[in-house]
Amino acid sequence: PHESGAPRQITPITPSDWFEVLTRAVFNAGMSWQVVQARWPAIAEAFADFEPKVVSGYDEQDVERLVTDDRLIRSRPKLAAVTVNARTFVDLAEEHGDFPTWLHGLGDYDARERGLRRAFGYIGEFGAYWAQYTCGVEVPDHREWAAARGRPLPAHLQDGAG
Repeated sequence: PHESGAPRQITPITPSDWFEVLTRAVFNAGMSWQVVQARWPAIAEAFADFEPKVVSGYDEQDVERLVTDDRLIRSRPKLAAVTVNARTFVDLAEEHGDFPTWLHGLGDYDARERGLRRAFGYIGEFGAYWAQYTCGVEVPDHREWAAARGRPLPAHLQDGAG
């Protein structure tokens, strides 16, 4: 993210790029982006630079190991969700050819949001929005999206900023 907290957009190329964005959405849920950002290098190391096929092989012993690593955000539910999400990611990619094909095949924004929320643990409505926005997938204007859900705007979008 930028210093303002606004996510930077990327063009995901590899499965690891997509999975990294989904993993960041998991850790950002209910947490300050600054905390997540400060621990991100260790999180990347812990999750094999977000290689979904590697992380999909993690088991409960791996989650236990990660929970004891004080460089990480040691939320057992979030750490476990990342491992389950990796298996889901790999399964969807195998079934549909690749992850972007699955995502775009869901249809419009609302269908993609529902699909992400149903398929992946710890991905809520904002995480689904953020992940799609970050990856350059078409999403509604953030101001309209927030207003429709009764959510406050982030600081970087208030007072005409952003």
